[in-house]
Amino acid sequence: MPEMSKYRAIFNLSFVQTIKNYKALVGLSIFLITCLIIFAHLWKITATKSGLINFDPVQLLWYIAFNEWVIISIPDIQDTMENDLRSGRLAYFIPKPISYLGATFAEALGTFCANLFWLGCVTFSFTWLQTGALPFHPLGIIPVFVFALMAGFIGILFRMLIGLSAFWLQEVDPFFWIWEKLLFMLGGLMLPMAAYPEWLQFIANLTPFPAILGQRSALAFDFNLQHIFFLTSSLIIWGILGTFCLVALYRKGLRILNMERG
Repeated sequence: MPEMSKYRAIFNLSFVQTIKNYKALVGLSIFLITCLIIFAHLWKITATKSGLINFDPVQLLWYIAFNEWVIISIPDIQDTMENDLRSGRLAYFIPKPISYLGATFAEALGTFCANLFWLGCVTFSFTWLQTGALPFHPLGIIPVFVFALMAGFIGILFRMLIGLSAFWLQEVDPFFWIWEKLLFMLGGLMLPMAAYPEWLQFIANLTPFPAILGQRSALAFDFNLQHIFFLTSSLIIWGILGTFCLVALYRKGLRILNMERG
């Protein structure tokens, strides 16, 4: 389809530009490794001694690595969208035969895929050197990458929703901070979901956060069909819901924008 070729071109350009910007990738790699070192020591001091979870230190480090890998790879597309609305750049997309949401998503996806590939190499290399072992069969890397991609799709969609809040707010940072804190807490960044109280697990499972982080990372240690089906279903459902909300919110924002212009 001709229209899809436009989005592919945006994706390819974003991917290539991100790869060429090696300084930013090196900075993300250093930040990722720093997070892994800090969290790994915290796990050894607290989680393993408290007996809250059954993961051994090797599994714990891999769990942290899988979480940090994806969350750091997702670009801050909400800031870009806020700038587009503030600067009036959005107005240039309205008359064009290309969707602003589609172009923005393609751009963010290109950046995310480049980050995911680069940081994936860093994550697997560093964690393997630290532990000396993989938590799964080498072929398990394939589903790990697939679910990481799917989780990234959801993360981009919801960050775009935060970016669209700029139609009504001067700054989107407060919404992003709330999203980020809920993602860390309900997504299982610090502790696997199995360590949570049952009531908190129930609440977390009503949100997209576990599918983006904890449930996806834990899949590497409990690779069974039931877990795969549940995770895949969650990601698809939240993807559909996120897309629907994104389109609805964007249309409402455009109506407000047109009314203000009179």
